[in-house]
Order: sequence, then C-alpha cells, then structure tokens
Amino acid sequence: MMARILGIDTGTNSLGWAIVDKDEKGYHLIDRGVNIFQEGVKINDKGKEASKASERTKHKSTRVRYYRIKLRKINLLHILSDNHLCPPLSHEELRDWRLKKIYPKTELFMQWQSTDDAAGKNPYACRHRCLHEVLDMDKLTDRYELGRAFYHIIQRRGFLSNRKEQDSEEIGKTRKGISDLTKEMEKAGCEYLGDYFYTLYNNKEKIRNHYTARIEHYHAEFKAICEKQRLPEDLAQQIEKAIFNQRPLKSQKKQVGKCVFEKNKAKCPVSHPKYEEFRMLAFINNIKIKTPEDATLRPLNAEERENIMPLFYRKSKPNFDFEDIAKKLAPKKMYGCIKKSKDAEMPYLFNYDMDTSVSGCPVTASLKDIFGDDWEKGIREVYTLGEGKSGSQIINDIWHALFFYSDTDKLKEFAQKRLQLDEEDAKKFSTIKIPSAYASLSLKAILKILPFLRRGLLYSHAVFLANMGKVVPQYIWELPETREGAIENVINEINRYDARTDSRTLEVCIKDYLKQQYGATDDALKELYHPSMTETYARVMPNELGEYRLGSPRLDSVRNPMAMRSMFRLRKLINRLLAEGKIDADTTIHIEFARELNDANKRAALRDYQRMNQGEKDKARKAIIDLYKEETGLEIVPNDKDILKYMLWEEQKHICLYTGDNISVASFIGANPKYDIEHTIPRSVGGDSTRMNLTLCDCRFNRETKKTKLPSELPNHEEILSRISGWKREYEELETKIRKNKRATKGSSTKELRDKMIRKRRLLEMQRDYWKGKYMRFTMQEVPEGFSRRQGADISIISKYARLYLQSLFHHVYTVKGIATSDFRKIWGIQEIYEKKERVNHVHHCIDAIVIACIGRDEYNKLGAYYHDEENSEWFGASKAHFDMPWPTFVTDMKTIQDELLVYHYTPDNMHKQGRRRILINGKKVMSKGDAAHGSLHNDTYYGAIEHDGEIKYVKRVELASLNVAKLNVDSFIKSIVDETVREIIRKAIAEKGIKEAIAGPIWMNEEKRIPIKKVRCYMPSVTSPLHIRQHRDQSVKEYKRTFHVANDRNYMMAIYKGKDQKGKEKSEFELVNMLEAARYFKTSNDKEAADYNIVPVKSTSGYPLAYTLKIGTMVLLYENNPSEIWEGTKAEISRRLYKVTGLSILNVGSNSYGRITLTFHEEARASKEIKAVDGAYKQGEELRSSIRMLHGQIKALVQGYDFAINEDGQIKRLR
Repeated sequence: MMARILGIDTGTNSLGWAIVDKDEKGYHLIDRGVNIFQEGVKINDKGKEASKASERTKHKSTRVRYYRIKLRKINLLHILSDNHLCPPLSHEELRDWRLKKIYPKTELFMQWQSTDDAAGKNPYACRHRCLHEVLDMDKLTDRYELGRAFYHIIQRRGFLSNRKEQDSEEIGKTRKGISDLTKEMEKAGCEYLGDYFYTLYNNKEKIRNHYTARIEHYHAEFKAICEKQRLPEDLAQQIEKAIFNQRPLKSQKKQVGKCVFEKNKAKCPVSHPKYEEFRMLAFINNIKIKTPEDATLRPLNAEERENIMPLFYRKSKPNFDFEDIAKKLAPKKMYGCIKKSKDAEMPYLFNYDMDTSVSGCPVTASLKDIFGDDWEKGIREVYTLGEGKSGSQIINDIWHALFFYSDTDKLKEFAQKRLQLDEEDAKKFSTIKIPSAYASLSLKAILKILPFLRRGLLYSHAVFLANMGKVVPQYIWELPETREGAIENVINEINRYDARTDSRTLEVCIKDYLKQQYGATDDALKELYHPSMTETYARVMPNELGEYRLGSPRLDSVRNPMAMRSMFRLRKLINRLLAEGKIDADTTIHIEFARELNDANKRAALRDYQRMNQGEKDKARKAIIDLYKEETGLEIVPNDKDILKYMLWEEQKHICLYTGDNISVASFIGANPKYDIEHTIPRSVGGDSTRMNLTLCDCRFNRETKKTKLPSELPNHEEILSRISGWKREYEELETKIRKNKRATKGSSTKELRDKMIRKRRLLEMQRDYWKGKYMRFTMQEVPEGFSRRQGADISIISKYARLYLQSLFHHVYTVKGIATSDFRKIWGIQEIYEKKERVNHVHHCIDAIVIACIGRDEYNKLGAYYHDEENSEWFGASKAHFDMPWPTFVTDMKTIQDELLVYHYTPDNMHKQGRRRILINGKKVMSKGDAAHGSLHNDTYYGAIEHDGEIKYVKRVELASLNVAKLNVDSFIKSIVDETVREIIRKAIAEKGIKEAIAGPIWMNEEKRIPIKKVRCYMPSVTSPLHIRQHRDQSVKEYKRTFHVANDRNYMMAIYKGKDQKGKEKSEFELVNMLEAARYFKTSNDKEAADYNIVPVKSTSGYPLAYTLKIGTMVLLYENNPSEIWEGTKAEISRRLYKVTGLSILNVGSNSYGRITLTFHEEARASKEIKAVDGAYKQGEELRSSIRMLHGQIKALVQGYDFAINEDGQIKRLR
C-alpha cells in the first residue's frame, strides 16, 4: 500500500518541505521546495533580539508623552489666560496648537516666556519671588509673574510613580537622588525647590540632572505659593488639577491569558489570598518525609502540616528555603534530601533539596498582621460596604482595593473610611506590597480545587475531583451531607487504588467508580478537570466545499513572535499543498523543529553556550599543538576529531574511565592511537554520537571487553563510577546554582535584569543537562524504551504546540530530532553535499526535509543493526556496514536538486496596511482605521545645515565620549570638524596624547575657565540630498535652516517606464518613491480621503507608459532579448534566471540620474554584506551571479505580479 509522507524542516526564517510516497520498494520523491521569510523578531548586527514592534512602540511612547505634556500646558494656559495670569490667548489659538500644531506666537506671549540673564528675568526668579513676596494682584506684571511660576512648574513636575512599582531598581535610584537633593536643600537653608534652584542659578551651578519628587518638592512649593499669594481656593484647585492631575495607566487586562480549565475566565493574580492558600497547600501536600520510624517516604500527617503552616505567613520572608520546613520537622542537622547520596544516612529524609525556594503568603501575612489570625472574620466585621455581600465577595473587594489602587494616600483613606482602621494600621494597609505576576489558573478554578487541597489531596488528585459537581447528580451535590459523603467515597477510592494490582490508571478507576456509584455519563465525565489539560486547537472540520484547511495557529498561551511567524508560514504552505491536492488529512507528517524557535532568553543562552564551546575548541587546538610537540617533538595540525578527543580527555582528568590508566596526548593524537572515542551507550542499542555519549577509551578494552555492553554490565562498574564522581558533583552544584538563580529571578526589579537572570539559568540548565546526561549513561541498567535522542519527542513548548496544531488536521504527526537528521545524512552519504550548501544556498533546507520525510519507523528499527555492523567493520575488519538508500539514485539526486528548485520568498508589503480597532463613540463600538505608517520613513538622526563657500553642507553634532576609537579614521574625523579653532585644539590633543587618551580625558576649550570640549560639529559628506520632513517651529532668517533634515532610510518602490523615442529606439525611464512619499500616499483614515493621485504616474515625463513597479522582495525572471527565452526554457533554466529585488537606489552621474536595482539569486543564503554584486545586464548562458546590480535601462525581466505568480509550493504560473 502506498503511503504519502510530508517532511518539514522548520527554521527561524525558513521552511524546507518534501513529499514522498512509500511502498514496499522504498521511497519516491513527489515534490519538494523551500519557503524563505523574515524572522518574527528584529536582530541587530550584534545578534541582539528585540520585538519588531518595540522600536516603534518606544518612539510612539515618546510622542504620546510629549503630546500629554502639551495638553497639560494648553489646559493650564486656558486657566491662566482666563484669569489674567498670562498674556491673553484665545481659545482658537490654543485649539490650533492642540490640533494643528500651530504654536501661539503673539509678541506678549513670547516675551512672557523669554529669559534675560542681564535683567535677572528667569523662571526660577519668578518662583523665588512668589515664595517670599506677596505680589500685587492689581498689577498685571505681578499677575503674569505668578502665572509664569505656575507654567514653569508644569514644565518640570515629572511623573508620579505607581504605588505597585515602588520596588524597582530604578525607583530605588530615584528615591536616593530625591533624598540627596532634600539634604542639599536643607544644607543650603532652602525650604522649597524653587529657592534652591534659584540659588544654584545665581551661583552659576548646574541645575539639571537632579532627581525631584512630585509631592515632596513641586506640590509642596505649589501649596506654599498659593498660600503666600492668598489665591482664591477655587482658582487654586483648578490650577492644581491642571498641573498635577495624572491619567491612570492604560489597563493591560486584555493581555492576561485564559485559564486552561475555565476557558472563558482570566488567570488569577498571584497576590490574591485564595491563590496564596492554593499555592501553599499544593506544596505542603506534595512534601514527603521519612523518619526513623518510617520504612519509606510518606506524606505529612495533620500535626506536621499544622506545624509548618506558620512558616508561610511571615511578612519578613515572602520566599524561604525548604530547610526552614526541615528544621521544623526534624532535629537539628539530622535531615537531608533523599535524592542526594551524601544525605542517604540521615535519620530524617525529605523529597526536596534544602535550598529549594518555597513561596510564602506575603499578602495574607500582611492582612493577618492588621486584622489578626482570623483575618477574614476581622475584615467582615469592620467593612462598611459589606451589607448583603458574602464573605468571599468582601475579601474580593478588599483585594481589589489593594490590587487596583495606584495612590498610597487614597488607599490609606479607603482603609480608614471603609475598614475603620486607625492611622497606624491604615498606613500598614496602604504599604502592603502586591506582586504583579499571574497564576496559570483562574480564581473560579482555584476555588473549586481548594476544598480538596484542604483535605490533604495531591494537586493532581484535587484537580481531577474539582469539577465533581458537574458529574454527580444535583440532588446529591446540593445537600451538604450527601455532598460530603460523595467526596469522602471518592477520596477513599483514591486511597485504595494500587497501581501494582490494578491495570487501570487512577483516572480510569475513578471514572468507572463514578459511573457505577452515581450513574455518571460519558459526556458528564468529560467535565472533569485533568491536570495535564492545556490550551489546544479544535479539530479541523471541512468547509462548505468539503475542503480541509488549517486555521490560525495563534494561542493566548504562546507569546513567541519568532515561533508564531514560523507557524503562520507553515499554515500557508500546508494549506497550499492541500489546495493543490498534493496532501490530505491521511498524509503522515514528519517535522523537525529548530531549537532557535524557543523563547528569546533560551536562544540567547544557546548562543552563549555555543560561544563557550567554540572557546573551548580554540583552546584545545592550541593546547594540542603545544603538548604534542612537547611529547613527540613533532608538529601537528589538529582536525575536528583531535579536538573532540582532547576535550573528552580534559573531562576525564587525563585517565581512561574503564581501565584507570593515565593517558598522554600522544597516545590519542596521531597515527595508530592507543586510545580512541567510544560510545557509552552503544549506537547499536540506541546511543548517539553526541559528546554527551562519548568518552576516550583504551582501544583494546573497547573492542575486546566493552564491545556493545552498557557500563553497568562491566565487572568493574563500581570502579568506573568512582572515577566519574566529579561529574555527579558537577551537575549537583549546577542544580544548586539553578535553584539560587530562580530565587534571585523572583526579586529582579527590571525586565532587563530578569531576562539576564533567566538567560544565565538557561545556560546553567544546558550545562547541568550535559553533565547529568553524561553521568546517567554510566548508571543505566538498561536502555529505556524511546531513550534515543534520535527517537525521543522534542519536549520544547513550541514543538508541543506545533505538534498539537498539526494534529488538529492530520492523523499521524511525528517529530524528528536534528541529531537523527544529521545521523541519516551521514549514513546515506550526503553530509558533504549538505555542508557545502549549508551557509550559501537555501537548498540545504530542502535536503533536510527530504531526509526527514524518509526517516520512518523502519529506518529507526534498522539503525541498531547498522551501527552493530559498523562497529564490527571498524573493530574486526568485517565487511562494510550497509544501509539501504531511500531510492537508488538518492545521492545523485541530492547533488542536482538545486538545479530545478524554485525558492519561494515571502516579503510582505505592510506600508499600505491600516491599523484597525474598535473604539467607543457615544456608547457604541465603531471600527476605527489608523493612518500610521508601517515602516521606517527615514533615519533617526537630524542634521544641521550650514553654508560653506556658497554651498549648503550638512553637519552632525558628535559627542567625543561616544566615538569608537578602534574603528575611527583619525585624519578623516579631524578634517570633518567644522570649527577651525576646535579642529586645531583636538588635532594638538591627539598629537600629544594619542587618540585613545585624548578622547578619554578632557580636551579643554579654555583650561583657565575649565571649559571642556564635549561635542563637536562635523561635516557629513555622505548626506548630500537629505529629506526635508517638516518646518521648525521657530523659523530662521536663512531658508535652508527652516526645516528638519534627515537621511532617507530606504526606498519603497521603483517604477520602470518603457517606450520608444522619435527614432523608434527603445528607451527606459524610472521614478523612485521613498518610504516617506509612500506613507503620505497611503495616509488615509476615518477622517481622511484617499489620495486622488497614483503613487507613481501612469506615464513618465517623456510620455512612456508604466511597464511595472519593483519593490524590495519582488521576484523577477531575467532574459537577454525576448521573454520567450524563459517560457521555452527548462525548469533548470528558469531557476537560473529567478532573482529577488534586494536594493533600489539612485545613481547620479553628473547631471544624469539612473535607477539602480540590486538583485539576489533566489537560492542565495548569505547576507547581502557577504556578497559582492556584479554590475551589468543579464546575458543568456552567462556564469551564475549570486548578486547582480544593473541600471534601470539595463534590466529586462518578467516581474512577479505582472507577468507571473509564484506560489508557496514553488510553482510559477504565467499571467500574460
């Protein structure tokens, strides 16, 4: 019977795929291809990742902040103008500033804001005078001075931090700065901030870069000014609100994930008291102890549980070590962990390490401190809004106040008014710290599980029984007595269960009991929670045409942009193959997931781990050269195998683990080595060739004694274990470091610090897994079923969800690990082909996909016999091991597969896309369209313009401290400095001290007055035709200084026009559209009309018609003379002509301009900076060019979207 198989090789920016049919004769290749797309994250030149939205969000946040500041100023100016505290401004002028960005420039208003040092006119003088003199409110100048003081305060008043964000490192730094400033004020004898800054101003000292407090400094000064000037109370309140009112932060409630048990309920915050109890009981119920009276580990009894519970309710210890629990339950220094060999003889043993971090109940502990041990009853008795509410509703009210109040004073007021607390307890209540994380379950699910945890059940059992109310008949469940009886019966059934005598699982056993005892139906039993429940995908159903299509892979529980991008492209590919009839629901899927699809922290840790390994290899290479020469007097160039042997030698402390003999470098390097690499778990029984499974072993011992045995089967097994005891200590120490890291991560004050700690933990985990895996291979009594890395399922979160996603349609989905793909490439003799293509050609993804498709159960079953034959061949000279190829011409086909491959490149054009969201207008939800540009419009740097020798030149202010001395061209830098005096000073400083010392130390403009040169203006010769994006608010008398100048980031589109001149000769013209022009064209929203012109003219200036447009990512098929060259050519010929547009620019030669197009071969895998583009038009039969650069008049091509379409499966369809 013929079976169809789809093999898929996933990557961060690629999908290789292959379809094969399998019958009794072997495999038959049906189709194959490669999809290339952009990663779901932004990766800079240093390899650092960031969300693609993060940079845009950062800039948007800055714009919003400036806009809010502007609104506050406008609001205040309304009040000041209406009350004659500033020069008169009409409401129309202020509205124009808000809506049209037209700043009010009346002469009086500009004078009111201006400063004059000679006349002592500055805002600090205004604030100082308002604090110490009673102004004459009948005099307009005094009224204006008071208004100027208020306006200056609103310009400086800053942002008031949220109550729940008081523990961050940045907040701590800010607090210290504020405290230091207050002390400086006291030392200077200044009560208010305005006074102190006025003193600094008069002494010509620096005012900026001080941390100031909104309440302690600015609000106190505002109150003092109002009191001194006897401002009317209603006016003072209006101004106070305008200056100090702060909008609440935008709610992030929609970002909270859903509960896996109650699908429509959001996850519960970890600060909720019920969750704290839930977490505590789940942990306590899992603790097991073995005392001198016990034969084995047992759960805690009721007395022991009660004894340790107070440990969880300590305000001083929100987290603590498990050792605190051990000390409560066992005599001093007589306890240990049963998993640690050094603790095996201790009289009291536990199932947890002593340094395991345990989470307490900090919020509940704080409430107990205020309301007593029976805190819930205490709250119910004093809560003034508790009438008609249940106890749980009242507790929810109190927790909501703690969770949502952002202002400490308002929370304190709530405590005094609603909870009737005195000053001291109200202050305690208002300072309760609320963790910001979320649990994995909803409060509804937690409340259902809690009663069973209180009875001492394990979490898994409690979860399973939590929804019993929907299974047991209601007439039993509604009555407390019968409900308790039903629960007790089920718990007794759990306690009676014995897996050794009952072949059923506990889950099946309980379901059978509920069916027999209470008549539960199969549908009702589906309502039971299951501990392993996860968010999953619904089974795919056929559409109205009876066709199957995969739906969206998006899940709330997966927030990994890189993995999501890969899965969405996988969906597109599979749906295309389904539409073409190449696969169906019965097709077997073999898929390999890239490790890089893990989360960003794990990817970063993986890179660190790989760099660390590379560093070890570099050291090994050098050491081999030195030691080999020292021992033999001979030179050697180490190969990869030599380096691997050396690294294993170092791991083994220079001894053979099996014989105990010392090993010299010369005995394993060079010809006829005495020691060679052996596989701890022989490959013939499931071992692999990873370093974890390799050691350096005496050749004779390996061939004559160990052979295909496990280490545990050798007579000297105990001796062997003693020689690797250091490996066990290594991984145990790493486990301790990991647990410490987890505790430290919980206390991380910023996301950056938290990510750094997580990356470190991921690295430690990889090191731990290596040493533990290496050690455990020596202790195995037998090879467990499915142990082999080649056969084992990938346990990463992404592979788990991707597998579930594919299983929503396909009946048979199997994951293949990368090590298996690598092994079979070597066995089938195509590893060399693969390595040649790996970095330079996308075809290697296709080769992998074909190999993955051909790795089935039969291949795995034959693998052990193959490795057994290979060992016999290597050791005893038997005939060479043989493994059947998937088909006879397999190797030849892999060599030529690139010839006819058409790589599909997905490059989305997001510029024309509009953001959409629903907003409330008059109580109704209306779909709103945005007009924001989806792309970088220009580079970030603003350039200045100066006139030099009658020519406009563009300059940039450069900070000396920011210069990269290692990469700096000193002569060019000095020549670029605009100011001649500054240029000469810097030239002399560099000549005297050298560039590094000169830049590091101060270069004095005037050493006597201690005036340093910190920044210099430099000419930017690369900026010749910048974009002029908008007008400056304050216009210069010089026209060239009136706009902001920026460099173009990239171009959006090039239009190519073709026609004939008067002589009948073919001519071409072009039109280039940059991103800024494109954004202006597409800028339409609810209140804007679409542009009434085309983005490019339909005809050129000479009247030539538009032939086509090119964008980055557009695919083209090149020809020399006629398009028929393409359509009449073979698929291999079409493949050689397929290129992708990777660059659009303009080339100016004298007074002429040419459009320049850069094309990259569709199979090319290298980055553009690694490829040198070759100029010139395409010639039929030419040598393949990886990258081509040609002018607009040279390009002759069929263009994607005009002449042809290319689908996800790599098929080209002719359009005209």
